[in-house]
Amino acid sequence: MQRFLVLVAALLATVAPSPGAADARAVTAVVPLAAADSGMPYGLLPSRSELNVMTTQLRAGLGNGGISLIAPERVTRALASANFDQTSPSRSCASAECARRIGRAVRADTVVVGAVTRAMAVVWSTDFLIVDVGTGKVLGEPRVGYKGDVQAMEFGERDAGGCIARVIRGEKPCPPDPGW
Repeated sequence: MQRFLVLVAALLATVAPSPGAADARAVTAVVPLAAADSGMPYGLLPSRSELNVMTTQLRAGLGNGGISLIAPERVTRALASANFDQTSPSRSCASAECARRIGRAVRADTVVVGAVTRAMAVVWSTDFLIVDVGTGKVLGEPRVGYKGDVQAMEFGERDAGGCIARVIRGEKPCPPDPGW
């Protein structure tokens, strides 16, 4: 019987995580991308559906880069409870202070926020902030730009996610984007 218990204990040790193992991996919150006002008369803001697709692509790039992400529903609830609206440039969460506040609410280690600008019908850019929730330090401020239809920007956000993942992991960042 004693040998059986030792065998069971050994098997459980190989499949069960040790206490605190789940806590050892840093988690990142991705705030849904915000619409940014270009300041141009008649400037087109990205639509809610465009922002949602871009955020999904950004999350995919981060996930492919090995970053553990907080469920988007938790982040959305935290934004709503703080009265932020990502489709309104004046009420969106796209600053380091706001990112830290949302990060604390969802218990994230880092937060990624970004603001999407549509300068012209086919010229887009996104300004990101990567914020350490514990210290409030901005770890990076990558900016990416794309020329093309909305699909070019959507897929570009996936690439941006991969570059942001490098910053979060403490690796050398991607070269600066030349923009448009």
